[in-house]
Amino acid sequence: MRGMKVAVVAWCASVVAVVVPDARSAQDSVKIGVQLPLSGERAAVGRAMKSGIAMAIEAVNRGGGIKGMPLEVIYADDHNTEQGAIDALRTLTRQHQVVAVIGELFSRFVIASRELVEQEKVPYLSGATSPRTTERTGWIFRVGASDALLVDLLARYVVEDLRVGRLSVLHDRTGIHNARADLLVKVLHEKYGIAPLVRAPWTPGDRDFRGQLEQVKATAVEAILALGETGEGGPFLRQVKGLAIQAQVIAHRDFGARQVLEEAGDAANGTLIISEYFPALQGPDERAWARSYQERYGTEANVIAAQYHDALLLVVEAARRAGPSRDGIRSGLEQLKGFRGAMADYTFDEKRNGIHRFYVARITDGTPALVVSLAEKP
Repeated sequence: MRGMKVAVVAWCASVVAVVVPDARSAQDSVKIGVQLPLSGERAAVGRAMKSGIAMAIEAVNRGGGIKGMPLEVIYADDHNTEQGAIDALRTLTRQHQVVAVIGELFSRFVIASRELVEQEKVPYLSGATSPRTTERTGWIFRVGASDALLVDLLARYVVEDLRVGRLSVLHDRTGIHNARADLLVKVLHEKYGIAPLVRAPWTPGDRDFRGQLEQVKATAVEAILALGETGEGGPFLRQVKGLAIQAQVIAHRDFGARQVLEEAGDAANGTLIISEYFPALQGPDERAWARSYQERYGTEANVIAAQYHDALLLVVEAARRAGPSRDGIRSGLEQLKGFRGAMADYTFDEKRNGIHRFYVARITDGTPALVVSLAEKP
């Protein structure tokens, strides 16, 4: 990084990277911690988090830091375990005395960290989507879109806008997608009195969905609501086309990834993707940031990089407004209204959710085109 140096320090079996401008000492800096997986099966997630944060660090320090003090960011590896997440958080809050933590993306690790967050009274920003992550806490702020918001807006769009009542819910059996499917089925039942004609899960990593899709075809549903991982999207869409299923496919963001669209080819045409992040369909500032990210890292900006870039800027803005202390940053976050980031405009509500809208895009020849922006009702 230009004008910065990186030191790697071992603390309690956690790897901590400290990023400090050359011109200033650590004593004159504002310390923010990052709890993330730098090793283990989710190391790629940690790299995406760190990439977005690195761009924000440089922007902040080029702009004069926080109240004249440079920003120091300390990375603590949680080794992709619950205990590792707790240990990393303890290292950041007690040994390094950070004034805020940019926390884990994995909801289970956030929930495991929640008690310590409360004990330490440290602002903790996370992209975790489970509604449970911000329950029973006054210090955890969500910079991702809550799954409760996702399913509410998805159900409203399908039933009220598309006027669809005969639908199916097909999903990966992993925890996050299964939990989203549970929430979606519940909302459909409680708000609209609708039960899916087919609900069929698949095993994570599957590439053969003909069993689930044959059930759909036999019931003549009008829409397929699909929740799955990126690697599953291409074959899923190809098999929908191969079975000549006419139902409208409406999928969560992973099925709109470039990898999926390239693998699916023209089978992706007409698919509706719901996502909180479509840089090509957002404003000029969001598009410019996504271009800068691609130029720097040689890959497309994804939702993880964007939201963790924004998380750091949110902490900095809160510290500038209300002071670079734990109490000041929490107060500053609560006061922010419409703070503009690379992914979204953020306003934290009483449940400390920062994002309140999704986009729906239609895929045509591998390119998304905006259909509608779905906003949370006040």
